[in-house]
Amino acid sequence: MNQFILRTLPLLLALTVPALAASNSSGGAAIYQANCAACHGAKEQGGIGPALNNEVSGKDLAAQWSYAVFSRALLKGLDDHGRAFKAPMPIFGKVGFASAPHKAPTPAQMKALQAYLKTLK
Repeated sequence: MNQFILRTLPLLLALTVPALAASNSSGGAAIYQANCAACHGAKEQGGIGPALNNEVSGKDLAAQWSYAVFSRALLKGLDDHGRAFKAPMPIFGKVGFASAPHKAPTPAQMKALQAYLKTLK
């Protein structure tokens, strides 16, 4: 490989990866506001649904789940123990996100939402 590429690749990765993470979490914020805030609160403090802000809830949050568990929760309505969520938690695999009703969220959308939730303190 070209020496220039070998020397600059680490720098490019160092600059690119945080930017991608930031764009994922900002896209996740929009997904959260459109689909989750009505029940989990505009500031993730809880309401109809539980708090997603761990300073408020004091619990391990869905953001800490593996992606497989998190996506199962969104698509099938099952929590980290495989139990069905209580109503009115939507099964997004059936109802879709607000931006695409009746169409299951894409992996990119679910990853962006989880990335956003991981930014919550």
